Amino acid sequence: MTTLAVLETVAPQTRVTAADARTALARVRGLSVVDAVAQLRLGPGRTCEPVARVLDRALANAGRAGLSAGQLVVVGGSATPAEPIVRVRRKAHGKADWISSETADVRVELQLAGAYEAAAVPTPDVVVGEPVAGSAPEDARSVPVREALYEVLDPDLGVNVVDLGFVRGVTVDEHDVATLTMTLTSPACPLTGIMEDQIRTALLEDSEVVADFRVVWVWSPSWRPSDISDDGREQLRAIGFSNF
Repeated sequence: MTTLAVLETVAPQTRVTAADARTALARVRGLSVVDAVAQLRLGPGRTCEPVARVLDRALANAGRAGLSAGQLVVVGGSATPAEPIVRVRRKAHGKADWISSETADVRVELQLAGAYEAAAVPTPDVVVGEPVAGSAPEDARSVPVREALYEVLDPDLGVNVVDLGFVRGVTVDEHDVATLTMTLTSPACPLTGIMEDQIRTALLEDSEVVADFRVVWVWSPSWRPSDISDDGREQLRAIGFSNF
């Protein structure tokens, strides 16, 4: 996939047929991982405990990356036939035979809900790096403001908002008030208040970069993964994300 923050987990030789695993993954694609596990484990409809256990493992990997189950959606996966598991079955009177169980290499992909929702919305073609329509060009007074914003981190990813491409523009007026034109992965993202609190700390409390600020949240053109800087991509890879 080519979208942001896809966390991939592979479970080799899972005791399930490749066909059953693919059917299970298709049923839960687009569900929150919590709902997906519940459906595959408890129903309604056909259950698939082996794939539910793979999702359990994927959740454990996400937890180590600092992500919670409530943030994640099942966005994809695959299953390919693997070597069968062969074991001895002992019978009465000392007899034995062999049992062969089909297995599959199962891969699941989880993604942050906000990024998944944003990727589902068609976006107009824009040239990355061009000013957003309606925003003023930045000048020398904007430089220290933008530098301070490197201290503002996305709470989900732990990567700064500048490298994630969330800062569309910075201007500072004659009264030393900064206007920040910003976006997030989705208009439904609940983090605007948290971000503004961090910005206040970075610009006004830790150091008096400006006299005051305001944030203008914009959603068109929509944020997309190509807005991430090269440094941002390296930071995401360092915490386990790929394919963005």
